[in-house]
Amino acid sequence: LEEACRIKQSVMRKTKRTTFNANQGLTMDVSCNGWKQMGLMRKDLIINDASLPQHWEDMKDSIVKQVPLTAGSQEYNDVVAELTKNGLYLNIRKIERIQNTTLWQSYLLQKKQMEVKNKHTNNEKLLYYGTGADSIDLINSKGFNRSYTRQNHGKSAMYGNGSYFTVDPAYSARSFAQPDTQGHKRMYQARVLVGDYTQGRSGMIAPPAKTGPSADLYDSVTDSLIHPSMFIIFYDTQAYPEYLITFR
Repeated sequence: LEEACRIKQSVMRKTKRTTFNANQGLTMDVSCNGWKQMGLMRKDLIINDASLPQHWEDMKDSIVKQVPLTAGSQEYNDVVAELTKNGLYLNIRKIERIQNTTLWQSYLLQKKQMEVKNKHTNNEKLLYYGTGADSIDLINSKGFNRSYTRQNHGKSAMYGNGSYFTVDPAYSARSFAQPDTQGHKRMYQARVLVGDYTQGRSGMIAPPAKTGPSADLYDSVTDSLIHPSMFIIFYDTQAYPEYLITFR
């Protein structure tokens, strides 16, 4: 139907009992022991510039922008507050907002689709991802692609071959943030769509199927259903690298 709409053609589809004939006028003739006409509604899921966060700086035809936050600003303090509420106090050198139009719009679309699929909005968590300086440009431009994020978190692959995010920033800072030659470490505060999750296990390359008649899959896996300390996702669009924290 979508392709027919794009090229402005009518299209006919048949099932065992019913014939559907959709035309350019967004009406549909349905034959099931007689013809009946009904209207069609097309919803465009494309995300436009209006959906970009209002506090972002003007992208000025750029796709990716790394914006330093002013120490003491509300936004800066909010990021720090998320760290300290977990008992982590760092010698922060800088906090940068990552503005990536493509990644953000893909993430937002995935979020909307997950809300429809799961029939609830409790799908997103703020989680942490420690890494080395050599991964920053890749993550800022391409997101948390598991083909290279697995190199950073390979020792934790006992819960699946995906991208690993920690609940506790101290764990990420201690175990995964790799110091550069100046002793600076880097960690992302990320928005992650964990959605409906289940127990992870070694060798997983995708979330398992949910039980019951539905063919739906879980959205992510975790190390513990009782006290989760990390979440693992298998699809790049389920996470957005919102803030990069550089510390010692």
